[in-house]
Amino acid sequence: MLRYKEIKQQIDTIIASMRPAEALPSREALCKSLDTTRSTLDKAIKELVAEGKLVTRGGSGTYVAGDVSGQPNEIKSIGVLLPNNTHLSYRMLISGIEEFMHSKDVNVILCNTDNDIDKQNQYLSRLIQSKVIGLIVVPALYFDITKNYVLYSRLMQHRFPVVFCFRGIDGLTNAPLVCYNNFYGGYIATKHLITQGYRHIAYISEKTLRTSLDRFQGYMAALLEAGLEINRSMVILEPESRGYEEMTRILHSGAEVDAVFCQADCLAPHVYRAIRDAGLRVSDDIGVIGFDNSDCCVTETPAVTSLGNCDAEIGMKAAQILWKAIENEEEKTFPYFLFSPDIIVRESCLGPKKKT
Repeated sequence: MLRYKEIKQQIDTIIASMRPAEALPSREALCKSLDTTRSTLDKAIKELVAEGKLVTRGGSGTYVAGDVSGQPNEIKSIGVLLPNNTHLSYRMLISGIEEFMHSKDVNVILCNTDNDIDKQNQYLSRLIQSKVIGLIVVPALYFDITKNYVLYSRLMQHRFPVVFCFRGIDGLTNAPLVCYNNFYGGYIATKHLITQGYRHIAYISEKTLRTSLDRFQGYMAALLEAGLEINRSMVILEPESRGYEEMTRILHSGAEVDAVFCQADCLAPHVYRAIRDAGLRVSDDIGVIGFDNSDCCVTETPAVTSLGNCDAEIGMKAAQILWKAIENEEEKTFPYFLFSPDIIVRESCLGPKKKT
């Protein structure tokens, strides 16, 4: 079979999964993905145009046959997959996404996966059937490489634009990721504790993920910069509980601990309980700082100092990147977009009270 006929068949297969008036990928992208030359690709597309399966618009691109007058045939939608739609960070993320997509007359279909990878895959199937034009994903936390590969394979198979927020998944190195600069966040969180007068700072992680390891690296950098000891017995990277048992063990180990950096805010209530059960006071005896600026920060007493405050901006940026991909505008910058978190100062680490 002639090479251009093979390319024509492959493009025909791509068209079958697309909607009327939807733009084909750029010529450059097609040449790369189909491993062909520009002349061979142009000949295949020319025949598909002649057969009425594709239409071209000068200076704009090539589209699946249908209404390309600029007026949409149907309501356009994107899908958003989140592990939780009640968490403050995710609510703010959604608000940023919706604000941008509203300006483009695009609906947002929100799917709450409950951090369940099987539910995540079920929602992905529904979104594919709904013919969404793009996807923004905060992946479920899961350590099964096989199941993560299923998500990776399906996203690659259907070829619609995808942007990840807060964290990505292994294998999708070219998919855009919009997140916090977690190293810098760990650094400024620890530096804040040092500035407040704490000198023996523990680190407790929620899970051993790239996010928590980056924050841990920032924690170590701040301690080293200040000439302070990194006590391995006060570093918990693989917790067995939500922080209570780990904090209790640190407090009873004889280590001279006076503060703790909770890698995620959800650890703070459990750390608080361990401190109180040991007959100590938060802030006065043990300073506590978190990350993510969750709802629990203001429901605890004293309120938890935390990092974050850029979630809506992250959502807005993710939506902008996704829209560029939908419009076949190539992103010229590196596919990682980092936001520096702010410190939201509350009462959990005002400085150690001098013992009399």
